[in-house]
Amino acid sequence: MEDEIEHVPANEQVIGADLGLKSFVVLSTGEVVGNPRFFHKDEKKLAKAQRCHARKKKGSKNRDKARLKVARIHARIADRRRDAPA
Repeated sequence: MEDEIEHVPANEQVIGADLGLKSFVVLSTGEVVGNPRFFHKDEKKLAKAQRCHARKKKGSKNRDKARLKVARIHARIADRRRDAPA
């Protein structure tokens, strides 16, 4: 099987990118891409869930429920990091 591949014409337009903390990327065209601060938003929720988990009696059903809640928050943070533009 033989295919002819069309070449894409060269693009002479060049832009610069500045990576930062407050904004994820600032392009030389002036466009600003925001920084997803997902962990900062979920940090307090995670701390509260971990405190509740620590207070529960070992081996109880409520401790299992609290453990699952902590695990869900950790999974949410991991998913957001994985899906973030990088």
